Amino acid sequence: MKTKKYLIISALALLAYSCQTEEIVDVQPTPGQEVQFGASLEKNATRTIYGDENDKGFPIYWVEGDEVVVFSPECADGGGVGSATYKVHVDNEAQNYASSLDKTGDIGVRWGDNPTGSFYSIYPASSLYTKIGNGYKTATLTMPAQQDNNIVTENGKKIVRSDMRSCFMYAETSGVKSGETVDLKYKPLSTALRFTLTGPQTGDPVTITYVRIYAPSGTYISGTCNVDFSTTTDNNLPTMTIVNGTGRNYVTMNAADASTGAYLTLAQGETIEMNAFLLITQNTVMTDKWYIEVGTASGKSYKKYLDTSASDKARTLVPGMVHRLTEALPSITSDEWSAANWMANLQRNVYLSEISIPGAWYSMHSEYQPENNTITSLYQKGVRAFHLDTRWIGNRTVLGWLDDVVDLGVVDTDDHTFYEQGSVLKGDKYLTTYAPTFENTLKEIVAAVQPEEYMVVICTFAQGSGNYVYGTNADGSDKVWIHKISEICNSEDFKNKVIEASQLNANSTVADVLGKVIVIVNTYTETPVSGSKCFFMNIPISQNSTVFQGDNYYKVPLKYNNVDAPSSGITVYGTHAQQTAYDADGSTTDNDNGYVPTISERKDMAEKILDWSKANYSTKSNDVHNIWMYLGLGGYVYERGGDDYTTIRDELSNNFLGAKVQEMYDSNSYYPIGIILLNDIAASHTTGGMGLAQSILEMNNKYRKAYDPNRSPVDGSYINGTGNSTVQSAAPGYSSGMKDNNTNAIGWTRCR
Repeated sequence: MKTKKYLIISALALLAYSCQTEEIVDVQPTPGQEVQFGASLEKNATRTIYGDENDKGFPIYWVEGDEVVVFSPECADGGGVGSATYKVHVDNEAQNYASSLDKTGDIGVRWGDNPTGSFYSIYPASSLYTKIGNGYKTATLTMPAQQDNNIVTENGKKIVRSDMRSCFMYAETSGVKSGETVDLKYKPLSTALRFTLTGPQTGDPVTITYVRIYAPSGTYISGTCNVDFSTTTDNNLPTMTIVNGTGRNYVTMNAADASTGAYLTLAQGETIEMNAFLLITQNTVMTDKWYIEVGTASGKSYKKYLDTSASDKARTLVPGMVHRLTEALPSITSDEWSAANWMANLQRNVYLSEISIPGAWYSMHSEYQPENNTITSLYQKGVRAFHLDTRWIGNRTVLGWLDDVVDLGVVDTDDHTFYEQGSVLKGDKYLTTYAPTFENTLKEIVAAVQPEEYMVVICTFAQGSGNYVYGTNADGSDKVWIHKISEICNSEDFKNKVIEASQLNANSTVADVLGKVIVIVNTYTETPVSGSKCFFMNIPISQNSTVFQGDNYYKVPLKYNNVDAPSSGITVYGTHAQQTAYDADGSTTDNDNGYVPTISERKDMAEKILDWSKANYSTKSNDVHNIWMYLGLGGYVYERGGDDYTTIRDELSNNFLGAKVQEMYDSNSYYPIGIILLNDIAASHTTGGMGLAQSILEMNNKYRKAYDPNRSPVDGSYINGTGNSTVQSAAPGYSSGMKDNNTNAIGWTRCR
């Protein structure tokens, strides 16, 4: 028979713990028997929630399914099992004890031959953040790269639940006789710092992309700790030491809607309390060198140094306890958004697959981009992806025939195109010497890119162009346009601006490409290229009907070199078309462009890709980050009286994509849309009247995205010493419950 009793523990006047012990009578222990655990758990776990603060602190409630790892050095000997992971079971949502611990695998911790045992447990159980030592007396704990807090509404009030992956707790019970029930009582190892953010005094609401706590250089408040549980006593925490080379003097966090991932937005005068977890190894006094930094979606950041007028005791952080800044921090300023700052406050460990980039279809062509067809003007409108349709430039004879080829150019207007054998006999197409060269156009693009952003160039070879051969490769194959692009990108002029594609893969993040241009060559030329800095993909302009039916959008590998070269591990989900048919006319195949889809068919295929992205993001697991999306939504509708470019803009840019983006803004629920190429992008608007390029750029700062947990969100550096990557979701963080001492803080200073 089991009897149950409740025990209330006050956690050093900081944490209120309620726990339940279970006493098992008439146990007959034998070696190999599984250890039974009494559920005397005192809450602070990966998925705990807390109630309203009372005079003893915050009551903490387990959430069904929380997991802890339990280990014992004595059980590891003599035929026993030394460690196992257990799932917490609770009977209701407001339960501050665990009803039971259920093993997650087939085997739990088992007794060995030793007559007694010591038992240790850690919350959270995580293969990424919690590792048990070989002797079952120690553990290595790694603070998550960033703390993803969740915004929820309870009793009509918006609150922030803390990311409990960062709230490490431990339990230690020693001298348990073999066969007896082990009661585990958890105490926190992490230190909590609570503070209040306040919205602007005037102006529009402010969206907050991150909040960071900085200590002076050399004062470590995060990183990886070795924990020796054998030194634990009733009154002291186990010994904790920072692993060399892993200490960080900052913690960074964000807060986002639990269901949509939209970042925290504060209106005028609105306040909200937040909690940051620190991993410190000893009592630490916050000096005037400590500060809090807040990044906003406008690209502006502010910091506030802590006030030191309070006593050292009031400013001392204690391991395992909570400290509250007693006064709300100053109001955050409402700033206008600027395209120049679109990536300034993006976390540097965010995967490239998560970024949405607006671009111009036929960037240099005056009919596709009638308002702005220069690199400078497009850049100022928010364009960060440029489509360059290339064609060889040649000199003409007095009869208008091709004389010789002088360079690779970019199509900018039909007036600069001529036929190889003149306007009568025609033949392949070439550009006059009035057309811009590819090299000079690329120079303009790399000159525009700023240190805290990156851009994309997508190159094609114009239909009907002469496939000029200008040399021979080492393997005897012909040198054609794709080799010329590679040679230009490899030249000294672009050494530090065009990124080496072979350095990028599915796990690459924002930090890997800042200040650089990614060049992607879309080719249907079956010629190998070696040593190129470019990516290569094959999404033909001349298409067939299958790629506009069902879910058959392009799913092509992004390669480091053309043809049989290895893939980067990145797959492009893409769709585009150059020539389009009106819906009333229907699609056709009676054309040099192959299959000509209708406007509705192009919308349907683009929507399928966006639906995939939305579903992938909404799973909150985001385990797919090796997909780069590409939507080529430019082109023209053929008319005998002249090609129709504006209908493509109105239907695909405004009525389709603009409506999708506006829907995200209206619902405050976002997802990535990839690289977008549009006609007349300067005149493309969302239904709310905002420029579409701006809307796409700006929404990158509106919501939480998948990131590499092994890299710093501050600078992208590897922070666990391995360089390996495991996908981190945009999944919920969780709330904690702690109580405190206090200190003060005043005024913000613009830091970016």
